Amino acid sequence: MDLPKGFHKEVIEVSEQMLSNDTIKSKVSTSALKPGGASFKTNVLIQANPSKLIYKPSIGAAIFSFIFLAVGLGVLFYALYPLFQSHIESVSIPWFLILFGLIFSGAGGFMFYIFYKPRVFDKQQGLYYTTYAFKNHRSKRNVSEDYLRLKSIIAIQIIGEHIKSDDGSYKSFELNLVLDDASRRNVVDHGNLKSIINDAEMLSEFLNIPIWHASSIKN
Repeated sequence: MDLPKGFHKEVIEVSEQMLSNDTIKSKVSTSALKPGGASFKTNVLIQANPSKLIYKPSIGAAIFSFIFLAVGLGVLFYALYPLFQSHIESVSIPWFLILFGLIFSGAGGFMFYIFYKPRVFDKQQGLYYTTYAFKNHRSKRNVSEDYLRLKSIIAIQIIGEHIKSDDGSYKSFELNLVLDDASRRNVVDHGNLKSIINDAEMLSEFLNIPIWHASSIKN
């Protein structure tokens, strides 16, 4: 069938895609995907090469994690050191200090794991992946949160939260990926709006997809 004069197949395909995205947009939730979030910038988006964007931990996140880990290990060393002194016949075990040290060092190690966890947008692989052990063979990539096809991402979503706690209140902002089934995937969540917007613009240009802003939410 011939197309009407003045119309082109590409124009019609783009229009159909816009209508499809508008339909999906009406179904996408605008509530916080991960309530809470850090009050400081946790990650920085950098361009590793023309086909790859990578999130790295910020200096603040690295220092924050190191403080917890160092304090925990320091307390553990202080609590356990007397037990290894051969000239001490009997030493009471400081369980409280040991527990304190384990909690702080465990929290520091967990934060290192979270902040340093890879978040990679790779055009060569056609994937967004968040795993320390990337599988080179497609057959070994399980359908999970670790791997996401770039083609399934149709928009970047920004959501602001006003978070209240016993220590005060602050604002945190989510950067989410909107998928073609109207589901979402959180990428980062922290309190630096300027950084979130810059990241969204980089991803929007890199993936050639729009940015969808959502209203701020109070918790």
